[in-house]
Amino acid sequence: MEKLGRLPPGPSPWPVVGNIPHLTGSACAPHQSFAELANKHGPVMTLHLGSMTTVVISSNTAARAMFKTHDAVFAGRKIYESMKGDVSNEGSLITAQYGPHWRMLRRLCTAEFFAASPLDAMRGVRAKCVDQMMQFVNDAVSGPAAAPVDVGRFFFLMAFNIIGNLIFSKDLLDSKSESGAKFFYHAGKATEFAGKPNVADFLPVLRWADPQGIRRRTQFHVKRGFEVAGEFLKERMVEMKNGNVEKKKKDYLDVLLEYRGDGSVLHSFDWVLPDGLKPAGMDMTERMGITLRKAVPLKAIPIPYMYKPER
Repeated sequence: MEKLGRLPPGPSPWPVVGNIPHLTGSACAPHQSFAELANKHGPVMTLHLGSMTTVVISSNTAARAMFKTHDAVFAGRKIYESMKGDVSNEGSLITAQYGPHWRMLRRLCTAEFFAASPLDAMRGVRAKCVDQMMQFVNDAVSGPAAAPVDVGRFFFLMAFNIIGNLIFSKDLLDSKSESGAKFFYHAGKATEFAGKPNVADFLPVLRWADPQGIRRRTQFHVKRGFEVAGEFLKERMVEMKNGNVEKKKKDYLDVLLEYRGDGSVLHSFDWVLPDGLKPAGMDMTERMGITLRKAVPLKAIPIPYMYKPER
């Protein structure tokens, strides 16, 4: 209760559902409901969405202070239930918590992915994908009578092919690429399910039940998508090992593989002493030389895992 006393003001929550009725009970769209509540309670207010306490920022001044002055304090992010599973969410720049691994991913994006030089180098790739989208649209309306088309889907197809070329140097929607079609299908389904409202996000007591099946279905497609991406990764590593990589512009997968050696982008390790040895039982005796060296070389078993920063 002491912590709750320091929260910004806001509308009184209802039992169980909190302030959700304040956002859905009127004819207004949610963003209009937020604006009305901000006019009443101020630019920084507290909403209880089910059991989830949320502070809502509704002014430029407060947002600037939050993202510039106090950015490290507010760098944590809510991980939705749909993204929790055997495949760690910490590998993604979007869902990873702030920490050393996230900062490494951000540095890669700033220096390698979104710098002016690599973006300019990929201009031809983007133009090619736009041309492909126009061809897809032309094929869809090639019948005798004009018919409406799903514009959003065509833009999604274009964006997906651009991403495929930037990361894998592949047209993932090429009719000759069965694996690309699988990756597109599972990525689209994972995005669809992850974007659905999930009651388990607002009522933690229901997380174990996954009442809408959103986490189960999302994670199924995430795993299948990772399996396909893993095959792309294996192909590239075999090509690099055999020296069969063609001279081409460096894609994002090349960048990640170059950084693989520092052990911080793809995997980190837990270190376990062999034969049940405890740290207190280690022989710390040293022998003289140009540098001090352990008399008994240290041996440990590395157990790989996707890096998870300390909470």
